[in-house]
Amino acid sequence: MRYSSQRDTVLKIVKAAHDHPTADTIYSRVRAELPKISLGTVYRNLSLLSDMGLILSLIHISEPTRLALI
Repeated sequence: MRYSSQRDTVLKIVKAAHDHPTADTIYSRVRAELPKISLGTVYRNLSLLSDMGLILSLIHISEPTRLALI
């Protein structure tokens, strides 16, 4: 997979989190650095990072999915 500065920024934000943020929280934090990034791009990159085994999606039935480092 080729390098993506957007993906790198998303991963950096997840690594810096001291909580288990939702995708929407990550999106708002990434937008502070990349104001033109779309929510869809953040979701796609989170999915790719999860598929690569770099982050973990924590799924709970009654709450939004949370993300954590592995």
